[in-house]
Amino acid sequence: MQIESITHQGFHRANNEDRYLADVLDNDSALLAVADGMGGHAAGEVAAELAIETFKGYRPRGPDIGADLLDQIEEAQRSILERCRSVPSFSGMGTTLTVLFLAGSSAFWAHVGDTRIYHFHEGSLIRITEDHTIAGILLKKGDITREQARLHPYGSVLTRCVGCERHEPDSGMFDLTRGDLVLISSDGLHDLMTDEEIAVVLSANIPAAEKLDRMLSKCLEAGGRDNITAVMAGI
Repeated sequence: MQIESITHQGFHRANNEDRYLADVLDNDSALLAVADGMGGHAAGEVAAELAIETFKGYRPRGPDIGADLLDQIEEAQRSILERCRSVPSFSGMGTTLTVLFLAGSSAFWAHVGDTRIYHFHEGSLIRITEDHTIAGILLKKGDITREQARLHPYGSVLTRCVGCERHEPDSGMFDLTRGDLVLISSDGLHDLMTDEEIAVVLSANIPAAEKLDRMLSKCLEAGGRDNITAVMAGI
């Protein structure tokens, strides 16, 4: 298993509020996570850091990995709310949090917000997660297309986040086969690249690190208006 990661502040943000985790546990298992913080006065990066800290050193505590990931997200929720209580200026901060645990041929995931998991399998790109945004709700109802959702003025308005009152995670699992890629990206990447453009880069016969570099370059060429973070694993 090969894991690569990349993060960039972008051109229009004063700081990078994205945080990520890429932890190889052994030859066939790994934990990947991306958090994209929100909130003023550096609170967003604090929320994202607290969420990622919750998963550092994580190991499954039992056979139900899916339930275990959900418990960890609840722990992240408690950690962020406790920090808000102890530091009033951080009140209202929150973060997206998308976590992927790879174990052999299985991928277990949990997700809150608009960070995404993609599964690249036999030349096809499969979007695993749904965006917890106003645009994501309209897309799910069939009122707008994926391209309209990507360009929607409320595309980044979260309806759920870790640290928010509504923070219920989605979760699930999917199967992996040799040659697959999995990608977690913050919205700074997938808001500036269509799924089709991401698929073209992932299908290129180049090293994994170069795939991420190429996606980052495309996002920066498109304006780099947000923090850009991606973590990718090749099976």
